[in-house]
Amino acid sequence: MAKAMVTVKYASQLRKDLGREQEQVRARTMAELLAELSRRHGRSFTSWMPSCRIFVNGSSLANLDGHNTPLAEGDEVVFLLPVAGG
Repeated sequence: MAKAMVTVKYASQLRKDLGREQEQVRARTMAELLAELSRRHGRSFTSWMPSCRIFVNGSSLANLDGHNTPLAEGDEVVFLLPVAGG
């Protein structure tokens, strides 16, 4: 299975920390995508992962196959952080 080109979008503080709103990444699965993003961005990316919500084409990764979720050409992966305030 060839690696698919997917669009990765970042929201809120993660967007600020990475200095970008989105990027294109080639990966076959979410595990490959996360590994590539960790390689590219290091701690600026990995430090947010425990609290991040991830969506693939609008569906929560928690409702899919987790890190084994396959990715297809043109998929959109969005990383959201919980919002707090008062």
